[in-house]
Amino acid sequence: MAATYHVRSCSLPARLHSNGLNHIQQLLSKLPTDSNNSLSLLSQLYESISHLFNDSPASSLLPHYSFFTHLLDLSLVHLDLCSKLRDITCRIKDCLRDLRSAFRRRRHGGDFTIRCHVQAFVRSRRLIHKDLSKLLLLLKQTEHSSIVSTHPLITLLREVCSQTCLSFRTVMLSLSASVPKPKPSRWSLVSKLVIKNVTSTSAQVQTGDRNEFQMMDEELQRLCSAKEIKKEGIKSLITNLDNVDIAVEELEESLESLYRRMIQARVPLLNLLSLHI
Repeated sequence: MAATYHVRSCSLPARLHSNGLNHIQQLLSKLPTDSNNSLSLLSQLYESISHLFNDSPASSLLPHYSFFTHLLDLSLVHLDLCSKLRDITCRIKDCLRDLRSAFRRRRHGGDFTIRCHVQAFVRSRRLIHKDLSKLLLLLKQTEHSSIVSTHPLITLLREVCSQTCLSFRTVMLSLSASVPKPKPSRWSLVSKLVIKNVTSTSAQVQTGDRNEFQMMDEELQRLCSAKEIKKEGIKSLITNLDNVDIAVEELEESLESLYRRMIQARVPLLNLLSLHI
């Protein structure tokens, strides 16, 4: 009597899961314009993209090999921008710590020492402003892609890249609040043109409300121009510095989380594209 064998076939998915695409679309529709919330949702977006890549068959992605290689290159630029923004938040935290320490030691050095520390803080803000202007120029070069496709996944990923640029630009502009101006220089004119160009092309980024950094810079400017440093002014500025410190801490945590999620989304894509080599 011939033996009978029952063989079960294992079929892999041949196309993308619509649930994953819909979830990414829903997250995109929720993205706000304020920096912290947008970065938090971006982290969720990249986490969803990572799951989608892990669950997608290579056969559904390899026909779009040229786009995904371009996406990998673009992701490196976004990772670099995210890393540089984290470094800038660390620099701001260090400057805030030094300035607050100077206020606590005021009785030992008097107003002259306070003014020196404030001027040093303002100089550091100008240097940060210059670095942000350079990042804005780099970001502007990544905003447009020549690859056109009607594929739903590619359409969504291009929108994710666009939202990533918009969120980074929002963060940079929020950190680029005006500081007491030094003597005009050629670089300061370039910085103004960059900021003006970016804000004019994306007015929705600016809400018109003053953020913690703008209020801090206004307080510093008043203190620098005052003939006498009063106790009430110091108290108000310390309160503002505390608010800025909290905002910077939250921003740093959001950038750190986003950086990890972007790397996680990049790994499965690298693995899938390696099959094409």
